[in-house]
Amino acid sequence: MNADVQTASTADISGVFMVVGGGVAGVQTALDLTGLGYKVSLLEKSGAIGGVMARLDKTFPTNDCSLCILAPKLVEAGRDPNIQILTRSELIDLQGTPGRLTARVKKQPRFIDGETCTCCGQCTLYFE
Repeated sequence: MNADVQTASTADISGVFMVVGGGVAGVQTALDLTGLGYKVSLLEKSGAIGGVMARLDKTFPTNDCSLCILAPKLVEAGRDPNIQILTRSELIDLQGTPGRLTARVKKQPRFIDGETCTCCGQCTLYFE
């Protein structure tokens, strides 16, 4: 299987951040950065954002439902036009100087056409 390798350069676009890790901290960081007016690429190696918190039932010390806390953040990140979510992707190279970085990202194949996807969930039965 060949994976796509994309190269993104911040020399062409200023004010772009890459957040590596789509857990609760990565999602909140991306939301905070877009709140300041920046564009963000959120990189996650698994098939979905949310991290370990998405698999928990309750959180300590308040015993709140973890998805009740996390779900609004995930929805907000998914709807934000300034956040590009790259799942099944890994940072393989980072070169340059601060402010002028070039990142190489390896994207694993999905076997799904993202343009025609209806989010029915059928693909999750076979992958991940």
